[in-house]
Amino acid sequence: MEERLKEVIGRNLKSARESAGKSQEEFAKDLDISRATLSAIENGHVSIDSAKVLRASKVLGLPVTDFFKEREEEVALLFRAAEEVVPKAEVRSRLQLFCEAYRELEEIVGVADTLLIPPEYTYFPHLQSKPINFATQVALSERERLGLGSYDPIENIFKLLDGNGVRLLDLPVDQEGLYGLSGFSKRYGLCILVNTRNTIERNIFTAAHEYGHLLMHRPFYKNLDVSEAMDRDEELETMADVFAANFLVPEVGLRDLWAKNGGRREIKLEDVVFLKHHFRVSTKVMVRRLREVAMISERESEDLLAFAYKAQPDAKVEYASLKNDKVDLISEWKNVSRFIYLARKAAVLGLVSLGKLGELLGKNVLEVRSLVQQWRKELMVAPS
Repeated sequence: MEERLKEVIGRNLKSARESAGKSQEEFAKDLDISRATLSAIENGHVSIDSAKVLRASKVLGLPVTDFFKEREEEVALLFRAAEEVVPKAEVRSRLQLFCEAYRELEEIVGVADTLLIPPEYTYFPHLQSKPINFATQVALSERERLGLGSYDPIENIFKLLDGNGVRLLDLPVDQEGLYGLSGFSKRYGLCILVNTRNTIERNIFTAAHEYGHLLMHRPFYKNLDVSEAMDRDEELETMADVFAANFLVPEVGLRDLWAKNGGRREIKLEDVVFLKHHFRVSTKVMVRRLREVAMISERESEDLLAFAYKAQPDAKVEYASLKNDKVDLISEWKNVSRFIYLARKAAVLGLVSLGKLGELLGKNVLEVRSLVQQWRKELMVAPS
């Protein structure tokens, strides 16, 4: 048992160190031990004392419990090279833990493997010579598969993905330029993290962008060292952007809506606002789509964006935000999310202890007890 524990801790320490981009020499210095000792610990030959585990937790920004977990399978990641930002170790760990918790809840409730994951539209660079066309076609095919057709906007992309085999995590992350992250494994399926520190428009596009990666680029998801993450071909990023734009704003639907409401007149900024609220995207994405389908010229697109930026110069605040519609898409989704439903079912039916539920939800026992009491109260039938 002790030998097994040494192996688990050592492997987890090594994985966390590599994810943080630290060399053995750097990490050994952080822990005030020799490199040889660290190597022996990581290989499971030598035990590490509790003080050093606590120190490693602080250095790597991870909970101590992470080092004691036996993971059957790591979630492979695909980093977003376009923003040149590598998610912090604790962010990557949160996605892994969420996927594990989601799977465990499915097993507790008895519904593991009952939800089919979305199909794979594998992109092979040596076979497909037109990646943009490929991404566009995948977007249209996926809309058709999901019953969206070529006209209708996606009312709530978070609910759509959640109900179709994607494990979706919303998390506020204070890391400039980080919009989202996606992971994949055969055991845990398709996983997407959306950074809710960004605008709702950005969150919507991020969800679609990462979904595009998961549909087209599954073979590219690898458990790489962080230093290798930036060496990817940015063609994959362009494809994911094209997928997201076509998935959210299909050309046929855009032209049909404009024909009914704009006719032949010139598209102005107020028209862009109308269209963006209909398709629930950002001003930038809406102008981009109008330009891509030749409904406006390059010069017109530049002028429209210039007007929007002048009216709202703060890049962190969306022009004519969807929040003005007084619809909170993420809260609307969270209220019916599959993950919360499974947690609620497991708690109400007594299939899981408060301690275990707290571990799965990332909450303390007091928070979980209050939450479960609320769930049970909602199920109580008022006396006649």
